[in-house]
Amino acid sequence: MTRFFNYDFTCIEKELLQDLNTLETEGAIYAYLWQDEVQEFVYTRLRLEPPEIVEYVDASRAFNEFLSLKALCGDASLALSRISDERIAARVQQYNEWAASIGQDTLFCFAAFLGEHLEGLVTGIVEGRHEVIGRSYSGDRRFLLMEILEMFPQSISSLEKRLGNRPPFVIEKEQDVRDLLYSILKCVFPDTRMEEYTSKHAGATKRIDIVIPGIQTVIEVKFVRDASHSKTVADELKIDFESYHVHPHCKTLVAFVWDSGNHLPDQYNFVKDLRGLRVKGTSHFNVEVVVKP
Repeated sequence: MTRFFNYDFTCIEKELLQDLNTLETEGAIYAYLWQDEVQEFVYTRLRLEPPEIVEYVDASRAFNEFLSLKALCGDASLALSRISDERIAARVQQYNEWAASIGQDTLFCFAAFLGEHLEGLVTGIVEGRHEVIGRSYSGDRRFLLMEILEMFPQSISSLEKRLGNRPPFVIEKEQDVRDLLYSILKCVFPDTRMEEYTSKHAGATKRIDIVIPGIQTVIEVKFVRDASHSKTVADELKIDFESYHVHPHCKTLVAFVWDSGNHLPDQYNFVKDLRGLRVKGTSHFNVEVVVKP
């Protein structure tokens, strides 16, 4: 998923893509920032005003264009002179001159493209603008879970070529994804359990792939087999959601979708359609969707 705000971002790093994702879906950016009052990093949410969102997206597009041009010509200054937004180019040049004057090695960084106002907002806590959600991983370890899911493809890569002529670990079906994910999570969340069943609902029970009671989270794993199956995965998950609300540990449900063949035609809208708060009677839970690789 690299298309946000009707623009394809092809060169920027994963962290900025994540910011663009939450900015488009929630109008907010999340980050770990230093808080002087508690002398530690805290997890924050920054909601941007509409003009700020426009400026942030313009800066991101210019930064993406700059990185693309730099890859082609190999010269950062020349690449900057060729970006289409002359206003942002001048802003970056001014930032570079300031950084060079104080001996700071941050020339052509993303902050330079943002401008002074947005840079101040995204790099430090501003009273009245940032909402402190938690302190690192100590309050809610679901943040750690999401980072594990984000890095799951790296685990696969490390097992594809093993030393000593050992056979590679190959992802061929849903069970392969579930087994490897479970083994990783069990090391970090010792209470992780496999294949639990919900209470009876409409005369039947429903199996949940992975449950982590300590963080009140359940995980449903989906393996997209082919293009035909990609058309039904969203509906399968929606049916699952109707049953999971009765599970005592379902405060957050994570749908982890393994799509190694890139069969999902529109990952952005797939995620946007499924994620969010689900309410069923007196029960409610939040749905997060992660599509990999």
